[in-house]
Amino acid sequence: MEGSEMETIHHWSRARVGQWLTESGFPEYRKLFEDRNIDGAALCGLTEESLQQEPLNLTVASDIQKLVGCIQQLKQLHQHSAICNGQGPQLLPYKAFEVVEMEDSENSFDSDRELLSKTDDNQNTVYYSRFSSELRKTVLAVAYGALSHFMTSVAIVVAQSRLPDKKRYPPLPDIYLDNFAMIPWAYKVSESVILSLLALLCVILIFHKHRWVVLRRTMVIAGSIYLLRCICVTVTNLPMPEKHYNCDRMVFQDSWSQFKRILVVYSGMGMKLGGMKTCGDYMFSGHTITMTIATLTAIEYTPSRYRLLHLALWLYCFCGMWAILASHGHYTLDVVVAFYISSRIFMYHQTFANNLTMMRRNRKRIKIWFPVFYFFEKDTHRAVKNEYECPIPSIDSLRKFIKDRRVDFCLKQYTVFRHS
Repeated sequence: MEGSEMETIHHWSRARVGQWLTESGFPEYRKLFEDRNIDGAALCGLTEESLQQEPLNLTVASDIQKLVGCIQQLKQLHQHSAICNGQGPQLLPYKAFEVVEMEDSENSFDSDRELLSKTDDNQNTVYYSRFSSELRKTVLAVAYGALSHFMTSVAIVVAQSRLPDKKRYPPLPDIYLDNFAMIPWAYKVSESVILSLLALLCVILIFHKHRWVVLRRTMVIAGSIYLLRCICVTVTNLPMPEKHYNCDRMVFQDSWSQFKRILVVYSGMGMKLGGMKTCGDYMFSGHTITMTIATLTAIEYTPSRYRLLHLALWLYCFCGMWAILASHGHYTLDVVVAFYISSRIFMYHQTFANNLTMMRRNRKRIKIWFPVFYFFEKDTHRAVKNEYECPIPSIDSLRKFIKDRRVDFCLKQYTVFRHS
């Protein structure tokens, strides 16, 4: 195969790929590759794993091994031809390799084709673009979580302004609340559990190697659950679970005073440790949501061999839930529903995000029914490794980063000069 032809492998059409398959001894797969829209760029991105999965689903082990070997030889010939023509391999910055290894994104042949069809001159830009995309998604996820927290504050204030009269609407029958007396200091225990779990979560985020992915997923999951809670709190107002609790309906003179109350609830995170009293937002428990998500996140992103730690976290979480009930701050149903919804959504999110096959098979369905999840997780498909590192870079790593940036700058200048 001539060198000039080798330079255009990434630009091969489906028909040219089919011709290559026939020449290489795989004519039976020509129609399959053409039907699956495999062009030259996608062909170079195929691996043994991707050949066995959707959309190709090859099953003959010997053919898979031979085809992978042929693709490797084809790419080696391409690289050799490029070097002979004075087009050596591009040097990529160290951070670019780190991002690709961390995310291993591009979970479809369409995205593989988009990435590999780029010319070698723009390869650095492609990798940096993917890294910037991940950071941008993390920022959007934090904004999404902050927005859901603000909407929750609005829902709490609205619910308290519509609180049913305690004299006309007594507490609903509840198995736990009817049989156990209120413990006044129990709410401090529940909120102390929340703060300590959040502190542990912050430590994990600081030292986890893939902290931006962990932060993004945590904010998206928590934000989605809290938005669901906003709807439940707003549409249905339940009577207070404790008739002796000193919390009455709030009447606002104007919109400004109501907005200031929203800001107070927002800044205090809805907690009573700061002396703030809120009531009316019972279905379902926001404290339980925070405990559950923090516990599950800590367990998910710490090594699985830390079984004693995970067991202690579960016991700690359940003690916090008990404290919520002991303080008569919520009905038992509020806590049970909050725990179930939080744990299920967390599990579904992690399962889909870590499973490439499910994402491919149900892409359209996920895009319709879970648009937020699809937006934030469409470019990831494998479980994040629980690796830790010091967040403060060493002197050597800083020097290497500066050196790589200089190399990248020189490559870009050389590219501009060569095409001018």
